[in-house]
Amino acid sequence: MSSVSLGLLGFFIGMPLIIILVWLIYMVHVYTEKAEALLSNSGFVKANFKAFDQAGLLGKAMRNGFITLVLINPDLLAKRGLVNLSEVKEFPRRIKRILVVSWGLCFLFTSALMVLGFYIEYVDKSAGV
Repeated sequence: MSSVSLGLLGFFIGMPLIIILVWLIYMVHVYTEKAEALLSNSGFVKANFKAFDQAGLLGKAMRNGFITLVLINPDLLAKRGLVNLSEVKEFPRRIKRILVVSWGLCFLFTSALMVLGFYIEYVDKSAGV
């Protein structure tokens, strides 16, 4: 593949990733406290709040990411008594969708950029040598 096409591919992966990261900053700032209030009886959420409260925006992002993981797979934490399943089931679908889609898109585009970097580093260089 030529360097121009690889650069364009990187641009078309990188630009949405930058937009998603800006959205994540906004989303973390707005929805973290709302989500924690909706899961107020959860020991897992309380422990994460204690652990990451003093870490600023990065700590908020960690708390938000952990809440998203709880919403994706609540049964794992419910077996250990760390989350109340009734709270998770009553969690508003709109906020759940915002959290899961935002973090999912970030994961998807970051993975795509890593695969492209792997391709450029190992496959494309070995084919050109």
